[in-house]
Amino acid sequence: MTGQGFNLVELLVVIAIIAVLAALLLPALSRSKNQAARTVDLSNLRQTMVAVSLYAGDNHEVLTWPNWDYGEVMPDGTARPGWLYALDPSATGPSAFNGKAGQLWNYLAGGRVRLCPMDQVDASYVRKSGKTVQRAQQLSTYIMNGAVIGFRSGFHANAIPVKISQMQPGDVLLFEADERDSFSYNDGSSWPSEGISTRHAKGATQAAIGGDASYVRDADWLAEIQCTTKNRLWCYPNTTDGGDPENGHVLFDWSF
Repeated sequence: MTGQGFNLVELLVVIAIIAVLAALLLPALSRSKNQAARTVDLSNLRQTMVAVSLYAGDNHEVLTWPNWDYGEVMPDGTARPGWLYALDPSATGPSAFNGKAGQLWNYLAGGRVRLCPMDQVDASYVRKSGKTVQRAQQLSTYIMNGAVIGFRSGFHANAIPVKISQMQPGDVLLFEADERDSFSYNDGSSWPSEGISTRHAKGATQAAIGGDASYVRDADWLAEIQCTTKNRLWCYPNTTDGGDPENGHVLFDWSF
């Protein structure tokens, strides 16, 4: 009615129009936010790969140790520094992961480039046992491919990493871990078969030895880890299949 504002029917129509517009706009806004986060990831990874190259250049081409230690000191009591942190045996929980002692800390001028804007590092997880936990390593969204030491465990995990010149430019060194499982962040590295994030349109970001950073769909990653020959994920230079010298390509359900 003229001069008396909206009646009930008109108000309901307005509300319906607003709801329709919101339904149309929110997905677009979400995609834009996700794309922006992916762009940040790619920039972070490129900067990190520059740091990796600089580190290798200063250390006779030897790559950083990947923090392949299950979030604990080694059986011989050592807590050697890796690309991401050095473990502090006197601390517990996430504070045990000393990022400032990591081999790339000074090359990266701190830790800002180690996190995806969408990564909720303090998220809670419910394990299959029913226990609620948080992820142990909360320093980085990105983790290193254990191929640089041949995916070795126990004392072998303290092996000297391979030289950067031994790997191919396309070999994947860093990737966004699968944030849906806390075990993905028990330390600073993983098997390719531990999977990747799907937060970016069913895919994640990755970085190769040659310095390139790119996006990969989860389905394509899963297809590559099923490959039985050496490839850009199974890329340890000292075995014919690029995998562990004893166990080859380990495919396992890593969730607990």
